[in-house]
Amino acid sequence: MITKVMMCFALVIVGTRVWAAEQPNVIIILADDLGYGDVAYASAGEKDMITPNIDRLAKNGVQFTSGYAMHAVCGPSRAGLLTGRYQQRFGYHDNIGPRVREPGIERGLPLDQRTFGDYFKQLGYVTGMIGKWHDGDEDRFWPRNRGFDETYCFNNGAANYFIGPRNNAGRTPKWGAIHRNGSRLPDFDEYLTDAFGRESVDFVERHKDERFCLYLSFNAVHGPMQATQQDLDRLAHIKDTDRRACVAMNYNMDLNIGRLLDKLESSGLTEKTLVFFYSDNGGSGMPKNSSNRPLRGYKGETLEGGIRVPFVVQWKGTIPAGRTLDEPVIAIDIVATALKTAGVELDTAPGLDGVDLMPYMTGRKARLKDRYLFWDNSVNWAVRDREWKLVSTQSKGGSRGERVNGLFRLSNDIGESKELSGKYPEVVKRLETAFEQWQVRNETPRFGWGAHVGPRVGYRGSFLPE
Repeated sequence: MITKVMMCFALVIVGTRVWAAEQPNVIIILADDLGYGDVAYASAGEKDMITPNIDRLAKNGVQFTSGYAMHAVCGPSRAGLLTGRYQQRFGYHDNIGPRVREPGIERGLPLDQRTFGDYFKQLGYVTGMIGKWHDGDEDRFWPRNRGFDETYCFNNGAANYFIGPRNNAGRTPKWGAIHRNGSRLPDFDEYLTDAFGRESVDFVERHKDERFCLYLSFNAVHGPMQATQQDLDRLAHIKDTDRRACVAMNYNMDLNIGRLLDKLESSGLTEKTLVFFYSDNGGSGMPKNSSNRPLRGYKGETLEGGIRVPFVVQWKGTIPAGRTLDEPVIAIDIVATALKTAGVELDTAPGLDGVDLMPYMTGRKARLKDRYLFWDNSVNWAVRDREWKLVSTQSKGGSRGERVNGLFRLSNDIGESKELSGKYPEVVKRLETAFEQWQVRNETPRFGWGAHVGPRVGYRGSFLPE
């Protein structure tokens, strides 16, 4: 049991300087389908992206060049983040789909799994969830019943960015409907990303004198590819229409991240707030939408392009500014780090799989302990350590049905261009053994889209009562 902590202090040492750091607010900002190359701060990124506020986070904090999502698609990736656990531990291997392992299986983030909202609420924080929720259709799975005091969200993998009559003549599909604290809102004409930014600023304003944890889950730059005309006009030089829409959608998300950062600044909260930013999976691929350059692969694959993502952390005054770190880190580390800084001893929160990144980010430790990172949906899988990665995945980048199986030395080949399994069989064996040992603690898939899961039971996609 975690005791309620209303105030705690921690000493953070960087070089010879010591800060007395008060228990921080926590903001976790999640982009959707944003590729590794889709941030301007990344030197290998695309030159057409305009992301001054994401760059601002990187400049004022730490950017991880080997930051990973939990999965190559949305739902399970978010389930891992929410729980701080490998989502395979509780059978969440795929997006919620029409097949179940056995009759009676409920499709959603299992109700016996605690979310970081639950943890922070018990610590005395005000908790908020704004944006895309993609972890169960029925009301009992929704964020207001999963540890979040205030919610403003939609449920599905995607939603129209223009909710009101401008693009659907007032006939809002249920999957695009916005709900506040469980009640469906009427149609409105505000661009959805702007609405999420506005709500996040309002959340901070209302709770600036309290401890808060905000989960801001954008659906940008996931399709449908809908941008404001103003942003499209600004980017008229980009000729490919889908890429232009993607850049415009990301530009708008960046503006709204800036509004939130400005609100923290004007409220005197910048040095009291730990901010994380990353993407739920890699980009869907150029030239159409988002870019993973210089990585190989796309969303849905366990090649680097499907799982390695932009990943930055800011806590001004505690985390030194402008650091670039290459240790492999993953989204479950966000939860472990946030809870540790809030005063939780991680051994009192059994089941968490991540590690506290703060000693590494502040420079107290030169690197993390040796470990393996894992990805698996029973069809595509991968395991990596600091240097090597073993992968087996269906690839969308070659001829239909192409499967990539191989060993890659990521320490000098992030593009996964040189397959080395024949040259280093002992490394293959070591990584295979680590993967097999990890699987022992996992549950077989509860639900999903693939025939390997179980019988098809249909998919009616129910939603909250209107």
